[in-house]
Amino acid sequence: MSLFNRRKKPIIVTIHGFGRNLSHEFDSLARYLKAKKYEVIQFDMYDLNNPNDANYKDWVQRCEAKLSLAIKENPNVILIGFSMGGVIASYLASIYKVQSLILCAPAFEYLDIKKVTGLFKKSDKEKKGPSSKQYQAFTKIVSQYKESISQIECPVLMLHGTSDEVIAPSSSSHAYKKIPAQKKRLIYIEDAKHRMLYDGRMEQTIFTIIEQMLENRIF
Repeated sequence: MSLFNRRKKPIIVTIHGFGRNLSHEFDSLARYLKAKKYEVIQFDMYDLNNPNDANYKDWVQRCEAKLSLAIKENPNVILIGFSMGGVIASYLASIYKVQSLILCAPAFEYLDIKKVTGLFKKSDKEKKGPSSKQYQAFTKIVSQYKESISQIECPVLMLHGTSDEVIAPSSSSHAYKKIPAQKKRLIYIEDAKHRMLYDGRMEQTIFTIIEQMLENRIF
């Protein structure tokens, strides 16, 4: 049984960013990985229909609960965090033993939320957006947990678009230098923007790189 468990594919736990799309940010990647026989966990860490669901500690605890359940099912877990979710994933990877950590356009440095709002309004006018209280929760998460990156020992892959209009690509470079893990890699995706996981432009390139990380072919 132990041999079987070692050979079992890892569970992928995804943690979304701040905005209207929530866990749907990972829909395209989840379809890609599920086709490769990976189990992918997606969930919403906050409720857009409840503007008072704005306790940042609750958001993080919900993410931690999903990770804890996944580890109980299979000790081989890989965390993938996007934007704000990258900050939370880094924190969880610093306190839980995970197989590896994948960060996509992580929000380690303060970003212009007006740009995020503008992006979403152009494409998703019909969707309800986060409340001002939820925005405050977002800023607290970034400020409270961004330094967790300096405590990560597991293998780390960071992906950032050179044309990210929300978070400066240099943000990932600064964070990368703080990572103590021996196995780490920062890859810039030329011309990719912030929503590179689901904008229909760079998905195949990015998903291929992520798959290589899952299969231990990056290092």
